[in-house]
Amino acid sequence: MRTNDTNKKITGFTLLEMVVAIGVFSVAVLLAVSSFLSLQNAEKKIQSSVNLQNNLRFALEIMAKEIRTGEFYHCGLGGGVDPADCLSGESSLTFQNALGQTVIYRNIDSKIQKSSDGGVVFQSLSSGDITVDDLKFYVVGSPSGDNLQPRVTITVKASKRVGANVSEFSLQTSVSQRKLAP
Repeated sequence: MRTNDTNKKITGFTLLEMVVAIGVFSVAVLLAVSSFLSLQNAEKKIQSSVNLQNNLRFALEIMAKEIRTGEFYHCGLGGGVDPADCLSGESSLTFQNALGQTVIYRNIDSKIQKSSDGGVVFQSLSSGDITVDDLKFYVVGSPSGDNLQPRVTITVKASKRVGANVSEFSLQTSVSQRKLAP
């Protein structure tokens, strides 16, 4: 008895179908992985930028609070408490705070530093992982008798590197003396 083999259906995949299926699956996985890596890289850059902004805001807030209650502002290091305007901007500011201490803010070694003892000991206000590219202080109305309320404008430009990504950020604030000028 003979059976007819032509009526049998062959099930399964051919080698060509298997290669095509694996190729399509590989492309889909490659796209998913590259999208994930791209999103992860973007998240690192955003986090770096947020950390940089928070660090600069913190340092500016500390400086602004103390400058607001101080007096006898002048640019440069030391020089006692002789007030003087600084219209061209300098990288350091000296003034007398509300406690009578001579306070100095400056940018040295790409860090914002503060001294409350007239420049003997400096503390860093900015984090070690950011680079302060530029810090300028502009003083207006500091000398008495000019009929202007003393005002200090602070501009800071900083960057932070995470791998190949560099985040840059600039801030500016103006602080007027709380005490009414004579």
